[in-house]
Amino acid sequence: MDVPTMYYVGCGFNWLFFILSLGTYFYIGRKTGKKLAFLPIFAAAWVTSAISYLLLIGGASAGEWYITLIRVITYVLFLSTLLTLIMELSRPKT
Repeated sequence: MDVPTMYYVGCGFNWLFFILSLGTYFYIGRKTGKKLAFLPIFAAAWVTSAISYLLLIGGASAGEWYITLIRVITYVLFLSTLLTLIMELSRPKT
């Protein structure tokens, strides 16, 4: 089985960004007391993307329906992240 190197690179960076997202969430929460809602959604998007890469590394065909479904869920989570971030930034300061 010849797995493209980009699957490993993509999977590694997805896990790195997941860890950075969670670390940022807890760091900001500890320093400022704010719980930013977009960061857990962002972390979930990275995990979902990493799962698709793990399936590809495991031997699943890139054209399988569940890989496509997982990728669509990933893009919906990224879109939710952006919309949540916009809502948090446009909220009036108190």
